[in-house]
Amino acid sequence: MTLINAIIVEDEAQSQILLQRIIEDYCPSLQCLGIASSASQASDLILKLKPDLVFLDVELGHENGFDLLDGLIEKSFKVIITTAYDQYAVKAFKYEAIDYILKPYNPKDIIKAVDKVKLRSYDQKIFHKLGQLINVDQESNNTKTLEVSTIDGVQLLQVNDILRIEASGSYSTIYLKEKKSLTLSKLIKEFEPQLPSNQFYRTHKSHLVNLDHVVEYKNSDGGYVLMNEKSQIPIARRRKDEFLRHWSKFKQES
Repeated sequence: MTLINAIIVEDEAQSQILLQRIIEDYCPSLQCLGIASSASQASDLILKLKPDLVFLDVELGHENGFDLLDGLIEKSFKVIITTAYDQYAVKAFKYEAIDYILKPYNPKDIIKAVDKVKLRSYDQKIFHKLGQLINVDQESNNTKTLEVSTIDGVQLLQVNDILRIEASGSYSTIYLKEKKSLTLSKLIKEFEPQLPSNQFYRTHKSHLVNLDHVVEYKNSDGGYVLMNEKSQIPIARRRKDEFLRHWSKFKQES
């Protein structure tokens, strides 16, 4: 059995003890690596131990668990939000939380949440293997996929269906054909190396565009590109010349 390495971020001593005891008694697939009682301690613990799962209390004294997530550059772990209040539920799932547990802790809720973590991990492995097979099988026609994690599981997006990606803080929104979109708790720079460099160009620190969907370059208002779904995407002044060369080369090759 593969162990899931977890840490607890909780500022109440009694809640720390109760959650740790439930994990030890009812969740044999989990291994608690450590406990943090503040956001700063949690940040250090996450960087040091690189857990698979974090039980994260929303209110940590004068600190906030969501601020902790916003401050982390890399978030490779899964999150289970824990709190004594129910008003954070919507926000929790915007951060792709696996589950949302209300205090006081009870074994049934913890077991259910951990089962979701195990299922999500299994789904990710299956979709990753599937994505590799699809890419190999379709390599001849240059069709590739992008694997993304959502609150519902893992999706494989066709690269050619991606119009552009726009960053907003620690979130990124992927705009797709047919006016669809996905907002993910992931930095835009994490998507860039996963996409074909000849087809996607970072016009601005907050924008990554699919050159196949660029209709026109406009020199007004500091410079921007017009996409085929009518959006106007700014181009950083220092990237203008490079973009035009990149776009021209892409059109010649496609």
